[in-house]
Amino acid sequence: MAITAAFPKANPEDYPENLELKFLQLVHRHGERTPVRKRLETIVPSIWDMCQANAQMFAVIASVTGNTVKPTFTGVPLRRLVETEVGDGKQVTSPAGACYYGQLTNVGRASVTRLGASLRDIYVNRLKFLPEEWDEKAFYIRSTDYNRTQESVQQLVSAGLYPPGTRDESFTLKIRTRDPRDDNMFPNPSCKRLRQLTRDFNKTVAEQCKPKLEKISEKMRTYVPEVSLDSHPSANGILDTLVAAKAHGFHLPPDIDDDLLEDLADVVSHEWFAGAMQSKEISRLSLGRLMGDIRDRMVRKVNGTDKQVGEENLKMAIYSGHDTTVAPLLIILGVFDKRWPPFTSSILFELFKEKKPESSSWFGSLWKKSDDEDYYVRVRYQDKIMKLPGCADTGKHHPNGDKSLCTLAAFREAVDNQIPKDWAEECKA
Repeated sequence: MAITAAFPKANPEDYPENLELKFLQLVHRHGERTPVRKRLETIVPSIWDMCQANAQMFAVIASVTGNTVKPTFTGVPLRRLVETEVGDGKQVTSPAGACYYGQLTNVGRASVTRLGASLRDIYVNRLKFLPEEWDEKAFYIRSTDYNRTQESVQQLVSAGLYPPGTRDESFTLKIRTRDPRDDNMFPNPSCKRLRQLTRDFNKTVAEQCKPKLEKISEKMRTYVPEVSLDSHPSANGILDTLVAAKAHGFHLPPDIDDDLLEDLADVVSHEWFAGAMQSKEISRLSLGRLMGDIRDRMVRKVNGTDKQVGEENLKMAIYSGHDTTVAPLLIILGVFDKRWPPFTSSILFELFKEKKPESSSWFGSLWKKSDDEDYYVRVRYQDKIMKLPGCADTGKHHPNGDKSLCTLAAFREAVDNQIPKDWAEECKA
């Protein structure tokens, strides 16, 4: 299984001269991180010295007089230290640089920096679409309310896409987050109907995966008594720990080989994503709202209503999320390969407009059917250009025969029925 992502490349043939890029949206998973909790300690260390950011932090301290907080703040150097209980009421404090659970590591920071640099190579250096130097008005950035996703997009933008020398001293990165109970960048458990559907489907998944889980349990008997969807640790937890360890170069025992990891990944991918693949309702309630945001930003850019929401200067939207952001979106698009999205995996949505010869622009406008007639959408996943099933038919992609270039109308048709009109109401069931 792929542990880390492949990044998009700037191939000249991918950008024909008759198409003008008008808008860009990126959805990405955070970079490599530590496991989200302590597991498999006999083969994977519980403390990783791979988070040097913990030794370079700053606390923001307010100036206070009485009960009044003044509008002046100072930065105080901060070191975040990991403390561990070792028994008999004793604790051990690791040196600064040790990681806490679920934290973006040095490896993860390097990975998202490379993704940002790859984007700069394509959209700044080659296409001249994004500005050479940072322009706040050109970007919308949103992240889930997790440190690892916020730090990933900080690193992506500030080290890769706009590294030092391409931004001035006034540079301020503005990252939007939402109340986790209302966030649409992962299958939100606050949706009662989604919880019910997922719970019912998981009963079927457990039965379907039983033979493979028994095989996995036998191979891992040395390390855990059992592997199932609800064992402790669960199949998902075991995969999380082993994949994170492998991504960071830890040597695993010979019996934990690629075949075992593939089997685990198949089971966990089925557990987490097969429901959305088999049920349009699960798919719609999971990431349908985010797909709606992505669609609507393109539509506003085409019909000019972006001005009504203050986005007339917007060139790129970035959404920093998780594996559970990336896979459900691929499912909605009909291109999920049933493989677990690796660290730093990304989906790019490119909106193009056909360039018309100047001599035909006035006459052609007389016969133009709609605002979106000359617009095309292309999706890139990691280093691949995708061909969406909903755009395969004649008339639903570019007349030159390139099926990766969906007409905007066909793209909307493909995703519209998986975007809830009233998510809160549908969640009440």
